Formats: sequence, C-alpha cells, structure tokens
Amino acid sequence: MADMRNLWWSAGRMAFQVAESNTDWRNTRWSDSLRRSATLLEPVWPKDYSGGPFTFALPTIALLLYAGPLDSEPERVPVEDIVGALTPRRADEDAPSLEDTIRAGLADRHHDLGDDSKLSALVRWLTVYHEPVTHTASGMDLPAFEQTPGGSLLDAGARWAHHRFTHHYLQGSVA
Repeated sequence: MADMRNLWWSAGRMAFQVAESNTDWRNTRWSDSLRRSATLLEPVWPKDYSGGPFTFALPTIALLLYAGPLDSEPERVPVEDIVGALTPRRADEDAPSLEDTIRAGLADRHHDLGDDSKLSALVRWLTVYHEPVTHTASGMDLPAFEQTPGGSLLDAGARWAHHRFTHHYLQGSVA
C-alpha cells in the first residue's frame, strides 16, 4: 500500500505547469495526461515491488498522451491506440521511435526542450542512455522484475506498459 501512495505522490509531483499562463490549454492537457496515465496504470501496477522498469511507465504514458500523435483528449484515447503508439516500430520498421514522436509533439506544442523547464528536465531524464542495472550498489543481485535493461528509461517504461496493457486491457479482464 505504501508503494501505491508513493506512486500517486510521484504523480502529483510531476503535475507541474508546462506553460507560463495558468489558463493555458497545455497545462490542462498535461494534467489530464497524468491523470489518464495513473488511471490506466493503477490496475496493472505491481503491488509487491518497490522498483523496476514499471516506475517509468507513468511519465512515459503521460508524455505520449500529452505530446503524441493521438488526436483525442487524453481521457478519450483508446487503450489500443496507446499500446500501438508505445512501440511504433513493431508495426512499421520505418516509423519514428517513441522518443522521436514525443520530441516532435512537444515541439509542435511550442516547447523548447533545450530550456531549463521541468518538462525539459523530465524528457532529458527519461531519454538519456543508462547502463543495465542488475545489482544494487552493494553488489547484491536484484530480482529479475527490478532489473532494468540498458537503454533509456522511456523505452523501459514503454516496454513494460506495452506488455501489461496488452495482457490486461486487450486480452484480459477490462477494456
């Protein structure tokens, strides 16, 4: 239960404004994207683990809903469209990567990813390459579900969410 509270606390911390004007439509869309991301993740979130690639799914899906090519309002985007957008190269090898899609969408929404805004910092944090993590700092092996493969945190979150959404929403109990 504490992990779930930490998840929602983290979501609240990420609910910063993305535009200077408090009434800007981008702030509303960002807030709606975070809320939709958290709502979709709640039933598939691991209840017994404290870390792993799933922790990057919340901001990954929120960024996709905010900046991605999905034309609907975040709360109306079908799960099938989200799953397809999480791994665009599965369907078409020539499709842009998820990172490229998000960066292009942010530019279309007039965000400068070179500035020092919180949104830019979030994108940088999620898209920088990380070495694989298989051990703790003290040298203990991490369980497989807490290990992260090499690559960006955005990719790790997208892979995890794609798998969970596919099995829970598209093949599973709730649509």
